[in-house]
Amino acid sequence: MDAREFAKRLKDHGELIEIDEEVDWNYEIPAMELLSGRMNGPAFLFNNIKDTQKGKGCVLAGHFSGSFRKPHRRQAIAVGLDPEIDSVSYTQELAKLMSSPIRPVEVATGPCKEVILEGKEANLYDFPFTFHAIGDGGRYCFQQQTIIKDPDSDWLNVGHYCMEVFAKRKVAITPYAESNFRLIYHSKYEARGQSMPIALVIGGDPACYLVATSPLPPGVSEYDAAGGIRNKPLELVKCETSDLLVPADAEMVIEGEVRPGEMFPEGPKPESFGFTAGPRQPWIGARIHCITHRKNPVLLDLHQGLGGGGVSLCDASFRVGITLMSKMMGFPFKSATWYTYNGGTCTVMSTKNPNYPEAYPGYRQDLEDSILANPVLACMSNEIVVDPDVSAYDWDQILEAIMSQTNPARDIRLTHDKHQRMTLETPWAEAEDRAKYYFLGHIYTKHLYMDATAREETPQGVSRTEFETLYPEELQQKVVDNWEKWGFKEEVDWHKKYNDLESV
Repeated sequence: MDAREFAKRLKDHGELIEIDEEVDWNYEIPAMELLSGRMNGPAFLFNNIKDTQKGKGCVLAGHFSGSFRKPHRRQAIAVGLDPEIDSVSYTQELAKLMSSPIRPVEVATGPCKEVILEGKEANLYDFPFTFHAIGDGGRYCFQQQTIIKDPDSDWLNVGHYCMEVFAKRKVAITPYAESNFRLIYHSKYEARGQSMPIALVIGGDPACYLVATSPLPPGVSEYDAAGGIRNKPLELVKCETSDLLVPADAEMVIEGEVRPGEMFPEGPKPESFGFTAGPRQPWIGARIHCITHRKNPVLLDLHQGLGGGGVSLCDASFRVGITLMSKMMGFPFKSATWYTYNGGTCTVMSTKNPNYPEAYPGYRQDLEDSILANPVLACMSNEIVVDPDVSAYDWDQILEAIMSQTNPARDIRLTHDKHQRMTLETPWAEAEDRAKYYFLGHIYTKHLYMDATAREETPQGVSRTEFETLYPEELQQKVVDNWEKWGFKEEVDWHKKYNDLESV
């Protein structure tokens, strides 16, 4: 499946409308996406962009937007799953598919090479990249695959980072401090004084964006994981100016190099955490040498503000990546997620073992340390740990656990001057925090850890007074089966599936 087939499937499911009247790349496209996301409205395919010559592109926006309870809805369509699938099943199914990787194959050519622009012919301003918000540092593409290669192996790393169009043939990209991008670039290319080939890919199989957003361990190629999702190898083609391999069905491939130590100013920009990230500061710069694209390429526009597709993508995809990483590293969790929709920089972990006071001496400290040790979760400022019968995917259950099972005197711990591994300024940062702020992911901040697990076994063995624990399963099933027959229109919210879920 490529971006065009994905748009068609969204339209077939009633999830997309096409707009043929002229729209502006300056704010208007992202504004429509953000408002539609707030109202659980459709995705858009904009066919007529202001100041854009015929054949230079249309824009697909809102394609990954979802609701608070089902941020994965359109992502499920992208990977061939039922859009009504629940969060638990989606996370487990995608994690299972990604756990069976299939290596890609190289082909001679592909649709991404229908038009080839080299040297001065390559001009990023010819294409409808958008301004997303008042105060933006420049035009942004928030959805592209950033492809680099380990010079000492065949490891092809695919990341998902923000890209600011800095000039006609220059971009600034923002990989977070613990990313595999930085591992490869700083420890190898920059350390050796070598330029690093880079390819920025727009379009292609949407599964590639799901795996690029899901944190994977070093050495694991995201394209292998995407092949696992499709149960067949992806087709890759060699770049025009380097040996990097890119998806043959991509809409656009931006080829260039990252020179050792070269940076361009980047930001501010809206972030999926609910605020604007800034100030304008140096980030990794790439010089562009070639642009290849399909005729009339479909550019993907992903808004990072609350309600935009970036929030839904992070909410759903990080659940999968964190589940895989927790399983690989032996973390004692049943489920885990990173909340951006209304939790800001908040991570929630559902523990495997609820034994109180501790499964073994130091167990609770191990829980906290394992969160901080995770390269992705370490950028979070708030962590909440709940029992295994509390779904990390259900904010209502999480709030109930916090209110009913948290002792403020012993279950809430605040760590001062914790090293924040991702450069995300927050509106609550104190002056002393900002004074220690340094670019490229070096910032000290406060860290909140909350233990919302139960303290003891209840006399009747019922840990929580809710529908799933107070009644026999046969009665639960009867009530659920009769739900629609009795005239209820809203989908039943039955937690049995999560309670039956095996620990990772």
